Amino acid sequence: MVAEILRHINQIFLSRCLKGRRHNPPEDATTAKKAWRRTNKQDIRKACYKNQHGLCAYTELSLDNTELGCHLEHIAPRSIYPERTFLPKNIILSTLGEVQSGSLQPHDQFAGHHKSETYSDDWFITPFDEDCAIYFKYALMGLVEVSPDLDASAQIKADKTIQALNLNADYLVACRKKSLQALNHKIEALLAENSLPNLKSEPSNLSDREKVARFELSQLAKDSLELSDKKLPEFYSAKKQLFASVMKYENGLSLLQLL
Repeated sequence: MVAEILRHINQIFLSRCLKGRRHNPPEDATTAKKAWRRTNKQDIRKACYKNQHGLCAYTELSLDNTELGCHLEHIAPRSIYPERTFLPKNIILSTLGEVQSGSLQPHDQFAGHHKSETYSDDWFITPFDEDCAIYFKYALMGLVEVSPDLDASAQIKADKTIQALNLNADYLVACRKKSLQALNHKIEALLAENSLPNLKSEPSNLSDREKVARFELSQLAKDSLELSDKKLPEFYSAKKQLFASVMKYENGLSLLQLL
């Protein structure tokens, strides 16, 4: 199933301070570091949190997890691209605070801190790419994989992005696996209650029992994916794609399209 590991984010405006500063961008890494340090980041953090519906833009972990913390992340590193320091579409909130990340071994770090300066416009897939969802797929075992539907060059981009962000760090894999398998258990239990091995029939050919299962499954999908206090659930994209795969009819139409 194709997954929006980097769920598309539409971000144009973050704060007034950014709007003023980006008209006079820093020209080198030193100037960028000093300018960013002097910037009041509270409004930027709030705007990113709102635009991202409370989820890390890279991992879809909750930004409310105080044990992990979070930080403002420049997708294109300001040390290499100082002129992008104050561009709204170069700033996100990424999981892992400075202290938390510093306590981990490099192979255990993930998201922005693991990426660090490993970046290139030629291959890095950002949450601001409208087609970012086509590059990845999730497995029920928690792994993020390259979509097999891509051509060779696109597969390389996806793989390098996964590696740069360390999206298959042990912690992330364990969290995804636990979340997806718990949801999959609910789906399987629902189908079993209705004595259905799957739900692949065309909408016009559903039996009464399949109609009941379809309704109950759609309700489960809504409950599992809906906003709560303006926040999305963790691993929203993975869960959405799990439902899409279960509800996909033989003609390719997904029940999610009918909700």
